[in-house]
Amino acid sequence: MMTIFDLSARQATLTFLLSAAFRQVFPGSKLIVEHSFTDGYFCHRDDWSPITQQDADGLELVMRQWLADTTPIESVLLSKNDILKIFTHKQLVNKTAMIRRWPSEDVPMIRFGDIVDYQMEPMCLDKSQLSQFQLMPYDHGMLIRFPSILNPDRVMPFHDYPQLFEFIEEYEQWGSILHIESIAQLNDHVDTGTIRELVWVAEGLHEKKIAKIADSIGENFPKKRIVFVAGPSASGKTTFAKRLSIQLRVNGFTTRHISMDDYFIDRDDIPVDEHGNQDFESFEVLNNVLLTDRLGALLKGNAIPERRFDFVSGTGQDTHKTIQLSEKDIVIVEGIHGLNPRLTQSLGVNQVSKIYVSAMTQLNVDGDHRFSTSDNRLLRRIVRDFKFRHYTPEDTFARWNSIRQGEVTHIFPYQEEADYFFNSALIYELPVLAKIVLPLLNDVDEKFHLIEQVNRVKLLLSFFLPLDENVVPGISLLREFIGKSEFDYS
Repeated sequence: MMTIFDLSARQATLTFLLSAAFRQVFPGSKLIVEHSFTDGYFCHRDDWSPITQQDADGLELVMRQWLADTTPIESVLLSKNDILKIFTHKQLVNKTAMIRRWPSEDVPMIRFGDIVDYQMEPMCLDKSQLSQFQLMPYDHGMLIRFPSILNPDRVMPFHDYPQLFEFIEEYEQWGSILHIESIAQLNDHVDTGTIRELVWVAEGLHEKKIAKIADSIGENFPKKRIVFVAGPSASGKTTFAKRLSIQLRVNGFTTRHISMDDYFIDRDDIPVDEHGNQDFESFEVLNNVLLTDRLGALLKGNAIPERRFDFVSGTGQDTHKTIQLSEKDIVIVEGIHGLNPRLTQSLGVNQVSKIYVSAMTQLNVDGDHRFSTSDNRLLRRIVRDFKFRHYTPEDTFARWNSIRQGEVTHIFPYQEEADYFFNSALIYELPVLAKIVLPLLNDVDEKFHLIEQVNRVKLLLSFFLPLDENVVPGISLLREFIGKSEFDYS
């Protein structure tokens, strides 16, 4: 069965070939692989000049010619000194910085003819598995599109998410303004002690965004009294909801909180898929009829019982406490399915506000290598699972493919349904997470069946100068994962 890890290996190799083809077709110009978007990666020229359909067609032609010839794609080991000479000669500053911090003297490299780059993750060396991709101009750059976990054998028709793209680009521009676009630049701030100012600015940006959303929600009151907060795993939805409540209180409102997790059906009733596994990310896990009935009752002025799901017994039940809205109350409903039209339309779209929260990492390793948004969330989840759920890193890695598949199926298709977008990523968080996660991963048994993925993450984290968690403010979203938050999550 195809996994998200298999697809990532193919994507990594195709991105390597794309960067090489760009340098050949447009000598003197450089392609920046910026961030993930829809079913691929958004890329642009280093000078932001437009990429046309003719440009994309020419690049795709070169890539397909390479895939059709007999030159192999190889994984080789080269010495640090030899690579430093190559990268220094080519004036590749960020790549040189990465090689200097490489944890071994021999560096795994990907090679195609005389084209080489360091290999930071498992890559697909079988050309026959790389034929499915598409290049297309988008906005001021280009997309390289891939098959998905749901359709692993072909690239599906393009589905645009213009609001999401605008949201991601805003944060990319913010990183450019701060001159923090790569790991090397972030390390400089950790090394020189100027990281605290970045912490304050990053947290200040979060507060400003949350306040702006709260202002807009207040303007729509009382027409819209229900706010859905949705997003993928480890996005910080719970802390975002708590901080949104604070800003709403500043504006004169009070809030009532409901977690969708408390409206799960009993664990024994969760249906299984064709492989016999229960899909905990599925919309069917939610007792949406009961939830929407009770939200409707609240809007009519009625009291409803508080509900709690016991994750030990796997059952949900009502408590003796009740919820009823006062004159200035706003209901905040937090859970992964908050953007699903099957939920929101039953209440009436004009009565709800929808917020999409995700950690859209704006940091690159270098121009050819992005730091994956999903890796950022994986790190958060490893820490939270270990500290608060008694799961080992092996447990988290073993579940990650299923979680990602659930996101692709049940969350990402509805991103454009959101009224507001919030990026929970913090530009300084990866050095903090690196200091906590690396010791945990060093203890993983080498016989673990996903050890290749564990080693990939270890390598990524080794490039960060560690940052002590004491720099993280008590109400930061990051505290939801590393602990010692000033909020109560019970």
